Amino acid sequence: MKDDLRFSRLYEAYSHRIYAYFKRRTDVSSAQECTADTFLVAWRRLDDIPPGDRELAWLYGVARRVLANRRRSLKRAGRLTKKLAGTATNPGPTPETIVVRRQEEEELLAAVGRLRPQDQELLQLATWEELPHEEIASLLGCSRHAVDQRLHRATRRLARELAHPGHQPSASPALSSEERGDAT
Repeated sequence: MKDDLRFSRLYEAYSHRIYAYFKRRTDVSSAQECTADTFLVAWRRLDDIPPGDRELAWLYGVARRVLANRRRSLKRAGRLTKKLAGTATNPGPTPETIVVRRQEEEELLAAVGRLRPQDQELLQLATWEELPHEEIASLLGCSRHAVDQRLHRATRRLARELAHPGHQPSASPALSSEERGDAT
Protein backbone atom coordinates (compact mmCIF):
# COMPACT_ATOMS: atom_id res chain seq x y z
CA MET A 1 0.00 0.00 0.00
CA LYS A 2 2.89 2.36 0.79
CA ASP A 3 4.35 1.74 -2.69
CA ASP A 4 0.99 2.48 -4.30
CA LEU A 5 0.79 5.82 -2.53
CA ARG A 6 4.36 6.78 -3.40
CA PHE A 7 3.86 5.86 -7.05
CA SER A 8 0.55 7.76 -7.20
CA ARG A 9 2.24 10.81 -5.71
CA LEU A 10 5.13 10.55 -8.20
CA TYR A 11 2.76 10.19 -11.13
CA GLU A 12 0.57 13.10 -10.09
CA ALA A 13 3.56 15.32 -9.37
CA TYR A 14 5.64 14.63 -12.48
CA SER A 15 3.62 12.98 -15.25
CA HIS A 16 2.78 16.30 -16.92
CA ARG A 17 6.47 17.33 -16.98
CA ILE A 18 7.61 13.97 -18.35
CA TYR A 19 4.86 14.08 -20.99
CA ALA A 20 5.94 17.62 -21.96
CA TYR A 21 9.54 16.39 -22.25
CA PHE A 22 8.47 13.75 -24.78
CA LYS A 23 5.98 15.99 -26.57
CA ARG A 24 8.75 18.47 -27.38
CA ARG A 25 10.78 15.65 -28.92
CA THR A 26 8.21 13.44 -30.68
CA ASP A 27 4.58 13.21 -31.77
CA VAL A 28 1.63 13.10 -29.34
CA SER A 29 1.03 9.35 -29.61
CA SER A 30 4.70 8.54 -29.04
CA ALA A 31 4.83 11.03 -26.18
CA GLN A 32 1.96 9.22 -24.47
CA GLU A 33 3.56 5.82 -24.98
CA CYS A 34 6.97 6.99 -23.80
CA THR A 35 5.45 8.62 -20.72
CA ALA A 36 3.68 5.34 -19.90
CA ASP A 37 6.93 3.42 -20.43
CA THR A 38 8.81 5.83 -18.16
CA PHE A 39 6.31 5.36 -15.34
CA LEU A 40 6.30 1.60 -15.88
CA VAL A 41 10.04 1.64 -15.21
CA ALA A 42 9.40 3.89 -12.19
CA TRP A 43 6.85 1.39 -10.83
CA ARG A 44 9.18 -1.55 -11.33
CA ARG A 45 12.14 0.26 -9.79
CA LEU A 46 10.30 2.28 -7.14
CA ASP A 47 12.87 1.38 -4.50
CA ASP A 48 15.69 2.73 -6.72
CA ILE A 49 14.16 6.20 -7.04
CA PRO A 50 16.02 8.63 -4.79
CA PRO A 51 13.73 10.43 -2.40
CA GLY A 52 13.01 14.13 -2.35
CA ASP A 53 14.17 16.63 -4.93
CA ARG A 54 16.13 13.99 -6.93
CA GLU A 55 12.97 12.17 -8.05
CA LEU A 56 12.37 14.33 -11.12
CA ALA A 57 15.99 14.09 -12.26
CA TRP A 58 15.81 10.31 -11.93
CA LEU A 59 12.61 10.27 -14.01
CA TYR A 60 14.26 12.48 -16.67
CA GLY A 61 17.14 10.01 -16.81
CA VAL A 62 14.70 7.17 -17.41
CA ALA A 63 12.80 9.28 -19.97
CA ARG A 64 16.01 10.02 -21.85
CA ARG A 65 16.80 6.30 -22.09
CA VAL A 66 13.20 5.44 -23.09
CA LEU A 67 13.41 7.98 -25.92
CA ALA A 68 16.80 6.65 -27.04
CA ASN A 69 15.43 3.09 -27.04
CA ARG A 70 12.38 4.20 -29.03
CA ARG A 71 14.55 5.95 -31.63
CA ARG A 72 16.79 2.88 -31.95
CA SER A 73 13.72 0.71 -32.35
CA LEU A 74 12.34 2.99 -35.07
CA LYS A 75 15.68 2.88 -36.87
CA ARG A 76 15.73 -0.92 -36.72
CA ALA A 77 12.16 -1.09 -37.98
CA GLY A 78 13.05 1.27 -40.82
CA ARG A 79 16.05 -0.83 -41.82
CA LEU A 80 13.95 -3.98 -41.70
CA THR A 81 11.23 -2.38 -43.82
CA LYS A 82 13.82 -1.32 -46.40
CA LYS A 83 15.32 -4.78 -46.42
CA LEU A 84 11.96 -6.52 -46.77
CA ALA A 85 10.67 -4.14 -49.43
CA GLY A 86 13.97 -4.21 -51.32
CA THR A 87 13.67 -0.50 -51.93
CA ALA A 88 15.30 2.53 -50.41
CA THR A 89 12.29 3.84 -48.54
CA ASN A 90 12.97 6.35 -45.82
CA PRO A 91 10.49 6.22 -42.94
CA GLY A 92 11.60 9.74 -42.01
CA PRO A 93 11.62 11.21 -38.57
CA THR A 94 8.46 11.80 -36.62
CA PRO A 95 7.32 15.41 -36.92
CA GLU A 96 7.76 17.67 -33.95
CA THR A 97 4.60 18.74 -32.19
CA ILE A 98 5.74 22.11 -30.94
CA VAL A 99 3.37 24.80 -32.14
CA VAL A 100 5.03 28.15 -32.03
CA ARG A 101 2.64 31.07 -32.03
CA ARG A 102 4.80 34.13 -31.68
CA GLN A 103 7.48 35.34 -34.08
CA GLU A 104 10.23 35.35 -31.43
CA GLU A 105 9.48 31.74 -30.51
CA GLU A 106 9.62 30.69 -34.17
CA GLU A 107 12.99 32.39 -34.61
CA LEU A 108 14.37 30.87 -31.41
CA LEU A 109 13.12 27.38 -32.24
CA ALA A 110 14.62 27.58 -35.73
CA ALA A 111 17.96 28.72 -34.27
CA VAL A 112 17.96 25.94 -31.67
CA GLY A 113 17.13 23.51 -34.46
CA ARG A 114 20.28 24.46 -36.32
CA LEU A 115 22.45 23.59 -33.30
CA ARG A 116 24.18 20.26 -32.75
CA PRO A 117 21.97 17.66 -31.03
CA GLN A 118 24.21 17.74 -27.93
CA ASP A 119 23.73 21.52 -27.62
CA GLN A 120 20.00 21.16 -28.15
CA GLU A 121 19.69 18.54 -25.40
CA LEU A 122 21.76 20.58 -22.96
CA LEU A 123 19.76 23.77 -23.59
CA GLN A 124 16.47 21.87 -23.29
CA LEU A 125 17.45 20.28 -19.99
CA ALA A 126 18.65 23.61 -18.56
CA THR A 127 15.92 25.86 -19.94
CA TRP A 128 12.76 23.91 -20.70
CA GLU A 129 13.12 21.26 -18.02
CA GLU A 130 14.64 23.80 -15.58
CA LEU A 131 17.07 21.27 -14.13
CA PRO A 132 19.87 22.59 -11.91
CA HIS A 133 23.37 22.19 -13.34
CA GLU A 134 24.23 19.56 -10.71
CA GLU A 135 21.35 17.36 -11.88
CA ILE A 136 22.27 17.84 -15.54
CA ALA A 137 25.83 16.83 -14.69
CA SER A 138 24.58 13.70 -12.97
CA LEU A 139 22.26 12.90 -15.87
CA LEU A 140 24.98 13.35 -18.50
CA GLY A 141 27.71 11.71 -16.44
CA CYS A 142 30.05 14.68 -16.24
CA SER A 143 31.05 17.36 -13.75
CA ARG A 144 29.04 20.48 -12.93
CA HIS A 145 31.95 22.54 -14.26
CA ALA A 146 31.75 20.68 -17.60
CA VAL A 147 28.01 21.40 -17.76
CA ASP A 148 28.68 25.10 -17.04
CA GLN A 149 31.24 25.25 -19.84
CA ARG A 150 29.13 23.30 -22.33
CA LEU A 151 26.09 25.42 -21.55
CA HIS A 152 28.10 28.62 -21.98
CA ARG A 153 29.39 27.43 -25.37
CA ALA A 154 25.94 26.26 -26.48
CA THR A 155 24.48 29.64 -25.51
CA ARG A 156 27.17 31.43 -27.52
CA ARG A 157 26.45 29.20 -30.53
CA LEU A 158 22.74 29.92 -30.17
CA ALA A 159 23.43 33.66 -30.07
CA ARG A 160 25.46 33.32 -33.29
CA GLU A 161 22.61 31.40 -34.93
CA LEU A 162 20.15 34.13 -33.95
CA ALA A 163 22.45 36.78 -35.43
CA HIS A 164 23.28 34.66 -38.53
CA PRO A 165 23.35 36.91 -41.63
CA GLY A 166 21.15 34.48 -43.58
CA HIS A 167 18.60 34.40 -40.81
CA GLN A 168 15.31 35.91 -41.93
CA PRO A 169 13.05 36.61 -38.96
CA SER A 170 9.60 35.09 -39.36
CA ALA A 171 10.22 34.52 -43.09
CA SER A 172 10.45 30.78 -42.58
CA PRO A 173 8.73 28.53 -40.05
CA ALA A 174 10.64 26.48 -37.53
CA LEU A 175 12.60 23.67 -39.15
CA SER A 176 11.46 20.11 -38.68
CA SER A 177 13.83 17.31 -37.71
CA GLU A 178 13.85 16.14 -41.30
CA GLU A 179 14.80 19.57 -42.66
CA ARG A 180 17.66 19.85 -40.15
CA GLY A 181 18.89 16.44 -41.24
CA ASP A 182 18.51 14.85 -37.80
CA ALA A 183 18.33 11.09 -37.76
CA THR A 184 15.77 9.55 -35.48
